[in-house]
Amino acid sequence: MWNNLPVTLASATAHDWFLLACAAGAVLLLLILIARVRLHPALALAIAALGLGVASGMPLKQVPLSFTAGVGNLMGHIAIVLGLGAILGRLLAGSGGAAALGRALVDGCGKTGLPWALLGLGILVGMPVFFEVGLVLLMPIVAEAARRTGRPPVLAGMPLLAGLSIVHGTLPPHPAAMLAVAQYHADLGRTILFGLAVGLPAAALAGPGLGWFLMRRWDKRQKKAGLEATPGAAPAAAEENLPLFAPTHEEELQIERQEEAAAAHRKAKEAKVPAPAGPARAAAAILLPIALIFLGSWADSIAPPSSAANQIMHFAGSPDIALLIAVLVALVTLGSRIQTGQHHGRELLRKLTAESFEPIANVLVILAAAGGLSGVLRDSGAAQATVSLALGAHMPPLVLAWLLAAVVRVSMGSATVAMAVASAVLAPLASHAGVRPELLVLATGTGSLILSHVNDPGFWMIQSFFKLELKDTLATWSVMETVLSIAGLCTTLLLAAALR
Repeated sequence: MWNNLPVTLASATAHDWFLLACAAGAVLLLLILIARVRLHPALALAIAALGLGVASGMPLKQVPLSFTAGVGNLMGHIAIVLGLGAILGRLLAGSGGAAALGRALVDGCGKTGLPWALLGLGILVGMPVFFEVGLVLLMPIVAEAARRTGRPPVLAGMPLLAGLSIVHGTLPPHPAAMLAVAQYHADLGRTILFGLAVGLPAAALAGPGLGWFLMRRWDKRQKKAGLEATPGAAPAAAEENLPLFAPTHEEELQIERQEEAAAAHRKAKEAKVPAPAGPARAAAAILLPIALIFLGSWADSIAPPSSAANQIMHFAGSPDIALLIAVLVALVTLGSRIQTGQHHGRELLRKLTAESFEPIANVLVILAAAGGLSGVLRDSGAAQATVSLALGAHMPPLVLAWLLAAVVRVSMGSATVAMAVASAVLAPLASHAGVRPELLVLATGTGSLILSHVNDPGFWMIQSFFKLELKDTLATWSVMETVLSIAGLCTTLLLAAALR
């Protein structure tokens, strides 16, 4: 590359400050293009990257080369992983396995254990699917939990939202987390293990903990208003209008024949639909790739490095191979349970696989542009100058990663963009900071979750799904994301202290 310089701890020069100003200008330009001009994040990232290259003094012919090299480096690490993860998520949704897993967890818990069951469900189902997909899949379960407790759905579903959100921001194979793993050269298995150690306490505080506090406030307001929550209450059905004239005998026979024909048609259609996948199959499909990745990460501790068993474990534990194996197994175990009345065997699974890629196309383009920005930041020297100056300011690296991701998140709204920008700027820090790169991934991920508000598409999704007013969305969802982010930073710092 043209100027892929390592981070040095030498005293800052005027040129370092100039490159820092260029990097800050690129972030400001991103903010204006996304928030004000309403440009698509992929286009905004590309414009900011090319503008940074020109402003920093790179040779003009080198700027597009650095951009495309950054795209290729990043996509080479994460594109196939995201694609395979999308297939697995689509199979879980289409087979009914995700819903069955949710019902099993909820039905097995009483009212006291329900929030913890929803938290576990959000983490488990959220591992292989996007936040939006997991929310759509689990909304019926949230509605059932709200009906059982007699509480508003957003309060009943807060543990589930916390579980979905924490894995979306910190655990691979989610796009932003995979991007940070690639940028920081972190170990994938250890990132997942440390992510669970950090994410579970943070999600417990932001989900069941905050939900309990907000429910107490809601109960007090209800009692003050003279209203009581009634678990299991359902809205009364509207009165049906009776016909003015009763049907004749011939009309009754015709109605009976029509009803019999409709019932026969429904029965024939239902006969084509297989039974949905059970919770055991769904859990196995989710946990198989995670188990293989763990096996690969600890292969050297299990078998001698030169042995065939060690090589096989490393091969199967590679993220690409682990997810490929999981998808092939899921095609057999879940593919035969796809809930549709028009089965066409292998052709149906082929079509289902092709449809799995549609939801991630937008994310892939954004991440590709983010990779281009990363390449320009590195080759221009702006990333190295920023990190060098930050180290000179003696700011703890984990706090720096969290703070940068949090600033970008609040400014731009997207957790994915926040993690992409922060990890691109701080990538040179990973080998010089004296902390594990896996912890840098978690600090960046938790920072990218903070304070979801009106510039975040997820904010409007929560408001729409739960039918909330703007102030109620800010008082529940936005507060939950902020608690989740701050608690995640605290648990990351505690884990870093324990691992020293």
